[in-house]
Amino acid sequence: MAHRGPFRCECGELHDSYDESNDLAQYIRTDGVTCLNEAVPGACQKVFRPRRERGEGDDVALRSYEDDPELLIHVPFTVAVKISSLIIVGEPGGPAPAHVRAFVNQDGIDFSDVAGLKPVQEWDLAEGAAELEYPTLRAKFQNVSSITLHVTRNHGGEADPCATYIRYIAFKGEGTANRRGIVDAVYELRPVPKSTGVPGESLGAQGF
Repeated sequence: MAHRGPFRCECGELHDSYDESNDLAQYIRTDGVTCLNEAVPGACQKVFRPRRERGEGDDVALRSYEDDPELLIHVPFTVAVKISSLIIVGEPGGPAPAHVRAFVNQDGIDFSDVAGLKPVQEWDLAEGAAELEYPTLRAKFQNVSSITLHVTRNHGGEADPCATYIRYIAFKGEGTANRRGIVDAVYELRPVPKSTGVPGESLGAQGF
């Protein structure tokens, strides 16, 4: 059976295509990462690390407040990126996220906003702390300057809501040359038509 990429394919195995070039951690503006409903302010910034360093933050977890599993994580990038997959690793011993919705290029949104917005994509996540990749609908994740992840529930069960724990988040894809907030004007070099003195006519102009 043919393998179709770095995700869990039809053979039932998980294939890892990681290299530094497709790790988008290098493009995340970490000091701009924010999270609504996080129990420890700033913890959200520590779960985004290069994959080679993912084990270094095992003692640091992003968690929501007790009896409320929701998290709203906003991630800005330094350049526009193309996202091909998402990785979310839960904390061993704590309820991991069960369902995540993604919104692209929606800055400044809160829980009341996402309640009325249609996500670009959503995923049901596996239980446990395994490192699994979740592929994106790539056509919808082009030219991404920011992404907002909405964790709606965890594996702790809806009957008795509890805090959500996340140890590590990563994105795979590629960066572009388009820096966030900068508009590059490209001018095509063409001769500037000279006036002939006749209204409506200029040298080199063509009529159709």
